[in-house]
This record gives sequence, structure tokens and C-alpha cells, in this order.
Amino acid sequence: MQQTPPPGIDLKTFRRIAAAYCRAWPVGLCLVDASGRRLHSTHWWPGRDGLAQRELLAFNLQEALRWGEPTVSYGPRDRLYWSAPLMHNMALLGGLVAGMNEDDLSSGGVGTPLVDLGAACRELREWVERENLTNAALLANHRRLYQHERERAEAIHQLKAQGPGSLRRLYLREEPQLIAAIRQGNRGQARAVLNGILTVLMGYAGDRFELIKSFFMELVAAVCRTAVEAGAEPEAMLGANFQGMTELASIHTLEDLAPWLHQMLERTMDAIVTHRQSTAAIVVSDAVAYMHQHLHRSIGRDDVAAAVCLSPSYFSRLFKQHVGQGFTQTLTRMRLDHAQELLVRTSLPIGDVAGRAGFTDQGYFTKVFHRHTGQTPRDYREAHNRP
Repeated sequence: MQQTPPPGIDLKTFRRIAAAYCRAWPVGLCLVDASGRRLHSTHWWPGRDGLAQRELLAFNLQEALRWGEPTVSYGPRDRLYWSAPLMHNMALLGGLVAGMNEDDLSSGGVGTPLVDLGAACRELREWVERENLTNAALLANHRRLYQHERERAEAIHQLKAQGPGSLRRLYLREEPQLIAAIRQGNRGQARAVLNGILTVLMGYAGDRFELIKSFFMELVAAVCRTAVEAGAEPEAMLGANFQGMTELASIHTLEDLAPWLHQMLERTMDAIVTHRQSTAAIVVSDAVAYMHQHLHRSIGRDDVAAAVCLSPSYFSRLFKQHVGQGFTQTLTRMRLDHAQELLVRTSLPIGDVAGRAGFTDQGYFTKVFHRHTGQTPRDYREAHNRP
């Protein structure tokens, strides 16, 4: 009779793992396919391959996949089972299932420590991961999701135990983080904080849906106010606030509430970004005009930043973003352009041209001029004044 091919593992590897694992723990180990059918085993009980047994092992295997970690199941005759899934990419091929009698948890007699089932489960998973027989990343992600759900459930339980006042405290604790993210224009952080608020509030809601809506009304008002402070157009935000409140009044299910709140956040962040971009262009234009008007003076970055009411560091970033080059490079280029115009259109001495273009030292002016044009100021004037 042809031997059934093992699911994702060769028999030599199975026997090696089984020998090591069964030495470490007082268990039997079997190899099953995805349906729970036993294919090979070591120290396993005889005559336990009926339909009920296969369903039990298949269920245990699915639970291990679901939680990302082997979980212990009780079976007939006081037997315990846990398993580690064998996978190829996202496909479940089968699994390694460990089993033991409940009485063997303390098989060494009185005074002997109980078998650490948690450690036994973890070690079985680590075996299949080390041998690259499963999707370790997927299992790790499932464990993270399980931990998140457990923490969420604990938080909801604590909120319910503490009464409605705790919901207010949660809101007051989380709202400043959301407001700070909006002020900074950090869209990703704002979404993360909002998701945290939604997760707990909606899990706690139950039959208190109108109470949850009242918190969200308060939250939207705070978000719109923050957006205006961050630079969004007041009229636009007033309209968005009114529209949002109108939409909220017509929402009656939790399923519709979350998309509405996320949409409000995206509108707000878009309004801030749009206004900042248009405002930034105006500010940079004012800065360039100020530089033109004061080319003959000894001005620097800090002077221009103060003239447009920005901090020097933020002004530098904004200027380079919109102009395409740094402040000093741009100022030098503007002064040289002005000097070239004076050399061609006037008969002023070279020293006066340098002074009117903002260069306090004629020798330095000549050096910079030659580096950028390839000519001295005098040669440039003569070349451009020929008939």
C-alpha cells in the first residue's frame, strides 16, 4: 500500500522532533493532516482514530492557528491535547499534536512540580518555527491580535465596573493626544489615537449609544477648533462642523459611527494642509519681496524670518521647500542679479555697485561675481555696453 505523504514535513524530521520533544515532556506526539487524521505518531494511544477524535484534533489545530499559539483542549478519558500548525505560506497543511493524560501532569508523585503546559505549548511552536515548517510571521501576528483583544476586553470590563464616570475620564485622557497630533499635522498619529478612542468607547457603548454620540459631538467640536488654531480657514471649518453634526444626528448604529468620525478627521487634516500650503506660498512671496527691498542692507536669514513672523529654523525649511534652494544661495543670486543690472544700466563706480547690491567689500564682490558669471564686474560692464 502506498504511504500517505506527510503534510509539509518528511518522516525523518518528524521522528527527530518527536524524539527530542517526548524526552523533554511526558507526552505522545502525532502528525495529522488538516482534517485531524493521524498519519504518524510516537507514544500515542492505540485505537483512537475515530471521527470524533479527528474532529477534536482538527479543532485543536484550528485554535492554534487562530490564536497563534498552541492551546490546550480536554478530550475523552481526561486526555489533554495541544498542537502546532504546519503551513505553506497561508495554507494549513496539518500539524503536530501533543497529547497526555491529565494524571500525568504530576506523574512524579507527591512533591513533584506540575508539568508547565504553557512552556510545553510554546516549545512545540518553536520547534516547527525553527524547522521552517510553518508561517511564523502569521502566527506572531495572530498572537498580537489576541493580546490586543484581551487588553481591549479588560479595559471594557474595568470601564463597566467603574461606571459611566470612567468613560468621561477615558475621553479626557485621550483627547489631548488627538489634539496634539492634529496641531502637528501628524495624520498617522491622529488616526492611531482616534482608533484607540473608538475601540474602547464603542466596545463600552452597549445600550448607551446616545451617550457615545454626545462624546463624539464634543470631540468633533474640539477637533474643528484645533484645526482653526493650526491654520485652517475658520469659515470652512465652521461649515464642516455644521455638516458633521447634521450627519451625526442621522446616525443610529455603531457601524456607521466609525466611518463618519474617520471622514471628519480626514476632512480636518486636508483643510489644515491646504491652508498651510497656500499660506506658506504667500509667506515666502512676502519674504522674497522683503529681500528685494533690502538688498543694499546687511540682512540675514533671521532678519527676514522675523519680518514674516516665523522662527528662523521653520523659515529655512519653508523657504527651501518653495524656492528650491537655500536662503543664503538665493540672497546671493538676487544681489548678483541686481549688480548686473546696475553695471549695465548705470555708470556707477564698481565700489558703489557692490554697496548697492549689499556687498560691503569690493574685493569679495569681485570674487563672487567672477565665480558666478566667469567675468569681473568691469569686464561684464564692457561686454554688455558695446554698441
